[in-house]
Amino acid sequence: MIPSNFMLWLKSIILFALIFCVGFLFKKYFMKLIQNVFAKAGFVLLGEAFAISSSYISFWFFLIALYVAFLIVPVNNMSAVIHKLFYGVFAFSIVVFVASVISKVFRKSIPEKIGVNIIKFSVIFVGLILILNQAGIKLTPILTALGIGSLAVALALQDTLANFFAGINILLSKQISRGDYIKLDSGQEGTIIEVNWRITLMKTISNTVISVPNSKLSSAIVTSFQFRKAEVSASVNCGVAYGSDLECVEKIAILAAQEIIYKCEDSVKTYTPIVHFIGFEDSSINFTLIFRVKDVYVRNFIQSEVLKNLYKKLNEEKIEIPFPQRVVTLNKH
Repeated sequence: MIPSNFMLWLKSIILFALIFCVGFLFKKYFMKLIQNVFAKAGFVLLGEAFAISSSYISFWFFLIALYVAFLIVPVNNMSAVIHKLFYGVFAFSIVVFVASVISKVFRKSIPEKIGVNIIKFSVIFVGLILILNQAGIKLTPILTALGIGSLAVALALQDTLANFFAGINILLSKQISRGDYIKLDSGQEGTIIEVNWRITLMKTISNTVISVPNSKLSSAIVTSFQFRKAEVSASVNCGVAYGSDLECVEKIAILAAQEIIYKCEDSVKTYTPIVHFIGFEDSSINFTLIFRVKDVYVRNFIQSEVLKNLYKKLNEEKIEIPFPQRVVTLNKH
């Protein structure tokens, strides 16, 4: 005769396998179908929620199968513990799922990662408090301990917390955002690709990534070009020898810039280049040739082309670009 306990365990194992297989088949064959139905019906949010839930489905069915299996087997003295444990784990997984859905929704309006993470962790924190409260766990001693411990944590993590709150300040003040091209007073420049809880990542024109601590960025002097496709000024600095005809130099410089501008699609053809003579130096009279380009990303290339053409034109006209030198005159007595 087969013991009754053995039959209960066998029934429990079969039921566990059956529920888990149903979950596997549901995820494999029905989840995609439901997503397509919601997408065609125009329920975008529900479709995204189901897409996120696909990574939780297997876990939820496994948890339900395990819970049902333990309800069948003779573990009556553990049923209360199993029930609370199942409730806690299942409820917390639901909270994490809801937080993921909410952060997915806000990601469209808050592209910075730090803002999305703050929303996600806030939802998880509130959900965890509700779960503990429902489970009968008193929160007052825990909050008191956290309040005392937070002082020590704050002292130990001063730099990390400074970067975290600086990141929040950057996010809320909209000082910069993803996609902006900026230049720092320390000389680094590039496109913002991410603002996270500790650092801001900038991608330079040379395709390298610079990590800037948020606290440094929030206190830096930042030049923001704001829009990648906005017109920006470009300039080439040069110097000519004393005795040069400055009117002639000005015409040659403008002509050198215009020849390149007409050839390059990314230059601003409606802007007339200008020349500013900026000072008498030891060896030369210096000037700046100013023109405009459509995109900050092509500025360096067009500047290089204008500089080469300017050098060529000055040499053709026999106008000297002097080496650094000092003329010393000796008076004979």
